[in-house]
Amino acid sequence: MRELQRVVPILTLVIMLMGCETEVNQEQQTKDRFDFSIKNLSDQEYPDNPDIGFRTSDYNNHFFDRGILKRSQTGYSLVFYSEESGDSILVEDVDLMEFIPTIPQNIREDNYLKYISLVNQEWNRNQVRFDKQKFHSSIPEIQRTDIARNCLNSYLWEVIIYKEEDEDLLPYGHGWFDFPPEIYRQMFEEKNGIPFSEYREPLENWIDPESNIIDFAEFRQVQEKLNIRAEDRSDEMYPLKGERKRKQREIIAPKEYSSMRDFQTDSTCFATFSPPGYYDRSDPRRTELGRIRNLDNVTLKRITCGDQESFELALAFSDESGGRKTDFVLGGFDPNIFPVLEEQGANEAWKSSMGIGNHTFYESYDQHIAHKTSSNPYYALLVDEEGRWLDSHKIGIDGPLIHRDPENHNIWHIWLLSFERHALVGHYEVEIL
Repeated sequence: MRELQRVVPILTLVIMLMGCETEVNQEQQTKDRFDFSIKNLSDQEYPDNPDIGFRTSDYNNHFFDRGILKRSQTGYSLVFYSEESGDSILVEDVDLMEFIPTIPQNIREDNYLKYISLVNQEWNRNQVRFDKQKFHSSIPEIQRTDIARNCLNSYLWEVIIYKEEDEDLLPYGHGWFDFPPEIYRQMFEEKNGIPFSEYREPLENWIDPESNIIDFAEFRQVQEKLNIRAEDRSDEMYPLKGERKRKQREIIAPKEYSSMRDFQTDSTCFATFSPPGYYDRSDPRRTELGRIRNLDNVTLKRITCGDQESFELALAFSDESGGRKTDFVLGGFDPNIFPVLEEQGANEAWKSSMGIGNHTFYESYDQHIAHKTSSNPYYALLVDEEGRWLDSHKIGIDGPLIHRDPENHNIWHIWLLSFERHALVGHYEVEIL
């Protein structure tokens, strides 16, 4: 009876959102409510799914059919449901504005930095976790619901639900949907104060950005250079756990590897991430990971971004011949956010994508709201020897993964995530002296 009492209000609200009220104003429904279909992919349609073998035993390939986006004075509500079974997920009062690419306040005067920031926010994944107290479901066993912008264009989004099995949270259902374009564009203009048309082309369809010089002085000021010890540990193998274990199937080349050094070559390639949002081994994605073969130098600086004190870490690389120089520059971070972990727990370390002001790849809704892009000083950029921006997608680096050493918190372990985070392609130990 208790479970029935929980379910009935949910189904009642679903009926309301579906437009089954006795009297509905059609204009208001069009303005404040959007219905959309949800695509499910069978194992035959998605043979390279990294969740195969890592999901619930009763995984439902066809849980989702339809969705509803409802706007209110306090935010947005999202319903995902099955027409056949009547099962539903309801996430209420979501601040969807924070999902929308946003120009950080500290770079609003630099057109090139604005462009690089918005493009990288849109074309990097942001998956937000809603724990049990933050959603309602007709299936009490569902413990978590995730909503993701999946990094392929403005409108391709995903929903994933999880159950507990064998003391682990595992995917139970996964759906792909198109976020309503008209509301996305309105939200972009409200958030940024500029017409969406100015950025429509690169946000809807990837366009290779120009490789211009990054003026770091535009968004940070150096206070002092710190003394450090640095060591390249890429001749070791990374822990094959968690996401790296699931995505091992997406590594196409090298076919055999025993260390991260084996990935530091331009012959490395991975499964491509393709619309509506799945990995495809039949379309290998090439890289330029030979650029990070040699670690030449590491610098650590204390900086300020506006009135915020933080750090900037720069790793200088060259390829095997020494002809290509590449700097990985990571800044605007507080090292206290890096968890203290053994190296075998590296996959649980703090991780984020390449760009300026980005949200992290995976975060809870509370974290998502607490770290707003507009005021986020974070940046992670690749530049050449002349300081010109390099496309991390082409090179094959998705971002940093960092944790502090349990025996000495002044030692940071910096790992480099490969394209689509299929592998770890570098490990660097930095100690503040």
